[in-house]
Amino acid sequence: MMAIGTGNSTELWLGFCPISNVEDITLANESPLLSEKHGDTRLTSIRYRMAVMFLAFVLAKIPALPIHVMHPYGTHEDFHQWKLDDATNVCAQRTISLRLQDAIALDHLIKSEWDDWVADAPSHWTADGWLQQHAPLSIACRYGQNQPIASSDQHALRVEARNWNMERDYTHIRYLSMAVATDIGCFPVRKWRPIPVDEILSVHDFLYDSPDYDVRQPIDLPSLPPRDPATNKEINIYDEDGRRVPRFIGVAAPGTKPCGLLVNLETIPQLFSSYVGHDEHLDIDADIIDLDDVHDTKINVYPQAFLRKYGHVQAKSVLPHFRPFVNKVQSRITRARHAPSHDADDDDDDEDVVVADVPSHDSQPIAPAILASACQFYNEISHRVRPSAALHDVQQGRITSALAGTYAQGAAKHVHSACMHTCNVGLPHKRYDDKIKLSNVPRALRLENIYILQLDSMIPSKRNGNSIYIDVVVPLSRAWSHPHVADALRPHLAVFAAHAFPQVYQWMTFGITSLLERIWEHQKPLINQGTKPSPQMIEICAMLERALAYAHTGNAKVLSSSLMKPFWLIRSLLEQGLPTFSSIIHLQATTTRPVTVLPAQWPVVTAFNVPAMASNRCQILTYGKDHFEAYKAEFHIQLSVNNPSPSMFGQYEPDLRHAIIIAVVAFQAYIIDVKTLVSVAVIKLCNELDDNDTHSSIMESKTRRYNLKKWLACSDPLCYGDKAYEYLLRCIIGDPTEYFLGFPNPTKLKLSIRDFAKLICEMSRETKPTPLAAPLYSSGCAPMIFKVALLYMSKYAPRHSPTAADTFLQNALIVAANHLHINNVPWHLPATRGRRPRKPNHQSWINLGKASTIASIKRLNSQIIDEAEQASQRAQASDSRAPWAVESITLQSLPDFITRAVPPDEFCIENVSLDKSEPKDSIIRKTYEWAFAEFDMDVPLHQLALLIGIYVSKLIPNLFHDVDDRPYVKSYATAWDFTAAIRAMPWKPNTSRKGSKVASHFVAMVPVYIMAIIDESSPLHDYLKSARSFPTAWNKKHSHKGMSALLLARVGLAEARTGRIFNGGIFDIDWAVLNPPGVTKYHLKLFSMLADREFGPFRVAQSLFGTVAAREIARSTHTFIVNPGLASTSLGKRSESSGVDVDDDDVSSVAPVKRRRVKH
Repeated sequence: MMAIGTGNSTELWLGFCPISNVEDITLANESPLLSEKHGDTRLTSIRYRMAVMFLAFVLAKIPALPIHVMHPYGTHEDFHQWKLDDATNVCAQRTISLRLQDAIALDHLIKSEWDDWVADAPSHWTADGWLQQHAPLSIACRYGQNQPIASSDQHALRVEARNWNMERDYTHIRYLSMAVATDIGCFPVRKWRPIPVDEILSVHDFLYDSPDYDVRQPIDLPSLPPRDPATNKEINIYDEDGRRVPRFIGVAAPGTKPCGLLVNLETIPQLFSSYVGHDEHLDIDADIIDLDDVHDTKINVYPQAFLRKYGHVQAKSVLPHFRPFVNKVQSRITRARHAPSHDADDDDDDEDVVVADVPSHDSQPIAPAILASACQFYNEISHRVRPSAALHDVQQGRITSALAGTYAQGAAKHVHSACMHTCNVGLPHKRYDDKIKLSNVPRALRLENIYILQLDSMIPSKRNGNSIYIDVVVPLSRAWSHPHVADALRPHLAVFAAHAFPQVYQWMTFGITSLLERIWEHQKPLINQGTKPSPQMIEICAMLERALAYAHTGNAKVLSSSLMKPFWLIRSLLEQGLPTFSSIIHLQATTTRPVTVLPAQWPVVTAFNVPAMASNRCQILTYGKDHFEAYKAEFHIQLSVNNPSPSMFGQYEPDLRHAIIIAVVAFQAYIIDVKTLVSVAVIKLCNELDDNDTHSSIMESKTRRYNLKKWLACSDPLCYGDKAYEYLLRCIIGDPTEYFLGFPNPTKLKLSIRDFAKLICEMSRETKPTPLAAPLYSSGCAPMIFKVALLYMSKYAPRHSPTAADTFLQNALIVAANHLHINNVPWHLPATRGRRPRKPNHQSWINLGKASTIASIKRLNSQIIDEAEQASQRAQASDSRAPWAVESITLQSLPDFITRAVPPDEFCIENVSLDKSEPKDSIIRKTYEWAFAEFDMDVPLHQLALLIGIYVSKLIPNLFHDVDDRPYVKSYATAWDFTAAIRAMPWKPNTSRKGSKVASHFVAMVPVYIMAIIDESSPLHDYLKSARSFPTAWNKKHSHKGMSALLLARVGLAEARTGRIFNGGIFDIDWAVLNPPGVTKYHLKLFSMLADREFGPFRVAQSLFGTVAAREIARSTHTFIVNPGLASTSLGKRSESSGVDVDDDDVSSVAPVKRRRVKH
């Protein structure tokens, strides 16, 4: 189908229907209508161009229109090589206005010119047979009319019928679908005012005591009391048609708002299974009550506002209570079968002759003129808050789009800017709140029945708008108020007070919307700084937005089971109504990190850490599939790095192991690209073979399709095993006699696995990549994913040499490719003339089994010689008691080593540089000997001290500060506020002090300094108890290297109480250290950060030194950088531009107390 315009409040479409359905009415009537699912009605890009060119062709034949066609069938055989503007000017005008005579001419031309236009089409247009097998039809759609119908005013009824008759020529319409609806409203009544008897009798000549024709009796209204004396309830009376005649009118207080109505979802199935008894006065045919069909009616319920048992309903049938009314309409408008005619002269009457129970081979069964297709019950507020079912603000995933857009590249960044602007203007749930602020928002329950008229089955004299309105629309509309329907429906409705509806949506979703607001408030400033939210945060946001969409729509299709089920949302929403989260999600009371999930606990869908996700559809619709695949790969890589399988590549040293795992993720995307490349080409070829319609071509097509299906199901499709090679060969080669030649290789080239890895590295590197070419291609997802993968892999590569780094990356790719058994890859076609082909083709393959070069062989021999050394390294990597050294690992891999049972090699007394002249019983020597003797990796203080020592060794020489940056203590209300200001000072070098710049010295000395100061059992504390101060020699030795009370305060281990801390100060007076519970808490915090193996090392540096210093460390050590939550305006922190920062979890800045500063 293709939308072509509008007219008279109607959308106009051009549909292309199979010719068989147009020519054979019986076949058309047997086709499923609205009650069944259909395929995709959208035209492909090529068929869309065909449809536009045909429309331009017929429009150009109308003299009054300025349309012309230069090339009726385009300018090139390849549809991608020309634009519509090259062939016609039909798209140059935004709108083309047609007069009545133009519209009539267009209708005639579409019908008369189609066959000739198709017959003249070139072969590349008709190769697939689609044009020859379809014919254009016009389709008119009118939505949202919401017009009152079936008025009790006879004049208004006649006017409406006349309008229906004038709008369309129903003799040229085959199908007409319409929704006949009514509203049920509810008001709180203050009192009931009786309707005068004379007023009732002036409208109704006869009144009865029951709606049932078989038992009802006429009544004398003046003598009938209005209420039952026993119950005080109204005594109902009924008119001739069985409808209740009200005897009271409810009077509401001035300004009373209507109540809200929803359907009771627990009881509504009973209504659809109700049996309607026989009633001859309603022309009810007992045979039409199909009990099996009634019980099998598919009912879809849509709980609203997390209420579970109250909401909206859709059903694949109307209520069984409507069957009598539909049957009555059916009998009035459906024509009977034609009697078999033996004499043409005898048939002078235009009317149909009714023949009952007369079997005849010449007669055809008549399809019913009206079908009751479906129904739906919903609150009218839906029309207020959304223009259509798919455009509800909370269904768009706008917050998720804004967060995920930070991963966008190229033109998609403009889309991201638009998404950010939309959320900045108003979050989706805020927009909903604005829409329901109106005091008189609609709250009635809308009840709709969907009917389909098959006009070819109607009596010819009734095939007009007047009869359709009077004989079909009006009686079906009035059926809603009949007691058979209204009384049955009433017990299944739920009433909400006016102040509670629709506000109940806000109340019940408050938890979800509050969390979404906190996520947005947390992430917005970070995004503005250029920081990307973590994939976990994006997926949590997507999950919350899906839960919010479920609250407003009740449609379970918006829930993502792969992610929301492990978090308990699926079960809690469907079974309990309200959302409940698993303990995996950590909800926090601060805005800095409102919600977190440890990477190791993130749900995965396969054993290889493929992450469960909820943002896929949102990202694909907003930014495209390539963007989503790159984002998904980055997320997959992060999970694989943080939570590697214990048995996966355990034989390799940690850095190489991480790189291999990342490479496997990228190669999995590459294999998907290869599958897509082959599938598209083979299916296109099979379609062409099918169009040839010869026995040999059909058999070849079947063979190719069968082997393609088998090949796609192979776990390793590019290997020799599992018959993958045979399946692939049979689907790309049509002639069995050529199978022995193997895969086509027209270039006669062969690559080694290292050449293959080198090509990928060169095309995917961050700086100056080579142009994209085979084996990668631009339309696939793998190129972007390889770029992301190499960026992550580079963090683990050696830094001493670019050549060593390249070799490291290639080795990781080689191991990954071998793991996935990639033996053959698609290659480009050979060069003929002009530019050399670069894109891989399914008819050109290359093998990766080329022998290694001499240099490679030499490297391999050296590797064989070093196998014992490598085995030793692998054994040490898996042994928690094996020795290790800080200088031999990267900061990124520190989480793999810091939890070992032994400290690093640098942590030894030899790295302390004790003065040889110092006596053996000096306090300095005794303290260091005590520390090294007592050190235990299982003690939180010791492990924490070692971690801080390692990080300080990465910060040197920037362990000092400028005097001008010192905060004034009296400007702060509390000691912790003063400490926060100290922690915010920039880290600077001090060139006036000699100090040590050897990293290994700090790995040894800083942990000992921390242990000695904090542990009260240390020799230093024994000295302190007697001397009431630390030894001068101790202070002098360590202060030159930046180790002092100030350093302890700056890394979060001490509290500054006075300004004398800048000059050392007195312990427990001018400064104080953390108590044991505080040390344990700080230890838990930092080591919990390291559980995130990707960003954990950076987060620890950020927590210790602030963002600016942490970024410098990350740049010098090639560690992943992230900004987890700075610049929170609610905490009043200094901006990063000032070069100062603090940690969110430790310190909240408070406005300084304004006091006059006095110089001392």
